[in-house]
Amino acid sequence: MMMGSCPWRSSRPFFRMGHSTRKNLRSSSTPSTRTTPNYFADHMGDYEDVLASLETLNLSILKAMDYTKRVYESGSNVDQFVTRFLLKETANQTQSLLSSVESAVDAIDEQTNPARHYHGQAGHALVEPWYDSPVPSYAPPARVVPRDRGKGSQTGPSDPKEDGLEGQISRLAALIGRLEDKTLWFDLHQRLSDSESTACTYLLLVRDEMTVSHKHLGEFCSSLKQYLKSVAGERDCFHVTAVKLPDGVTFIVYEFWETEEDWKRHLQSATCKGFQHVKVDTLSQPEAISSVAVPGTT
Repeated sequence: MMMGSCPWRSSRPFFRMGHSTRKNLRSSSTPSTRTTPNYFADHMGDYEDVLASLETLNLSILKAMDYTKRVYESGSNVDQFVTRFLLKETANQTQSLLSSVESAVDAIDEQTNPARHYHGQAGHALVEPWYDSPVPSYAPPARVVPRDRGKGSQTGPSDPKEDGLEGQISRLAALIGRLEDKTLWFDLHQRLSDSESTACTYLLLVRDEMTVSHKHLGEFCSSLKQYLKSVAGERDCFHVTAVKLPDGVTFIVYEFWETEEDWKRHLQSATCKGFQHVKVDTLSQPEAISSVAVPGTT
């Protein structure tokens, strides 16, 4: 896996493009529209927190870009591999978040333009309203989630406020922070560093992305939890974890196997076949599976 050169200098102005805050809105008045900034500031509601979160996310991404540049100038093969993986995963998470926002915009456009909405459907709506389909929160078992220093997994009921767009952005910002800590990847690096005393010089990383039908979400989550528990107990599986993307119906499972043969053997197990049957009934589109061998240290 190789990554092309990145325009670092041009990426900074892009990420620094204006995210308006309450202070910006109050100070952006003109002689002809002096009441407009106060109007927006007094009616921002939860979007004030959203914009603040975007500002924090903006700074986190800038720091990550600087870190990526340093790694690709002087980092080891493992550091470069991990950074490349995290960069692509951050892009996927951000794109998923953007899709959720765009869906909300489309739904509002349909509400404010009935004629367009009428012509866009044949007997029933083509797009399911985003506000009519609450998605239950899902947290993988504490045994298999990435470890975060000083924090434990949350098992209690979620705050309704955290299930909205603000919560999604906050969770994304927190995810990027955890990825920068690289706690899980430190364990992986240590495992590879100790490979001199073992026969295994690499690990196989398997990524399985699944999009679930809304009406089968509960059944899928229940089966996924059981699958994660079972795989975590397998001797040849170094680590397994699951992530739910902000759209609420897309899940990504990451599995680290000792060898490709161990993973192929797992595919024939009763645990894997049972979960596969559930996926056939609950997924809204074919799953996307990819794998890559994590390189050894240099």
